[in-house]
Amino acid sequence: MYRLKSAAGISVKNDVVFLGDQKYSGFLLELSPTQDTLSTEGFLNGLLSGVCKKWYPDKQLKEERWYVDGKKNGRQVAYWENGNKRFEFTAKNDACEGELKEWSVDSRLFHLANYVNGQEEGPQKMWYSNGKIRANYVIIKGKRYGLLGTKNCKNVSDSVFIVK
Repeated sequence: MYRLKSAAGISVKNDVVFLGDQKYSGFLLELSPTQDTLSTEGFLNGLLSGVCKKWYPDKQLKEERWYVDGKKNGRQVAYWENGNKRFEFTAKNDACEGELKEWSVDSRLFHLANYVNGQEEGPQKMWYSNGKIRANYVIIKGKRYGLLGTKNCKNVSDSVFIVK
């Protein structure tokens, strides 16, 4: 069953979609003013299920996400308007699992991270737009080791107040 997201009788309560007073199973479509498809979302018993896709107004794919029982599960990928990949990761029960990659609009990798149960674990790297390392560290059992990409901080009392 396909319905417009804006159709009469469609409502959302606590992230559950209803058609009237029944949990909705089927697809919801969102259309642009020119009647082009902007998004499709699948639902089973009111919860996001299967593949959900979004498009830019020029019909370029914006993102593709997979859901099971209302939670992100599987490949999650998004694209810039020019078609270049923006990010890609795998989700498990709504949390990032494994490798996450993020690219700039001109296809330069600027973030490479690793996750276990939604938490950073293992090597983590970030780059500036000129290609230089911004951060390069590893997380081992919740502790961070390496170049964090932060600047040395001064205590506010050291830089603002003069004690006599």
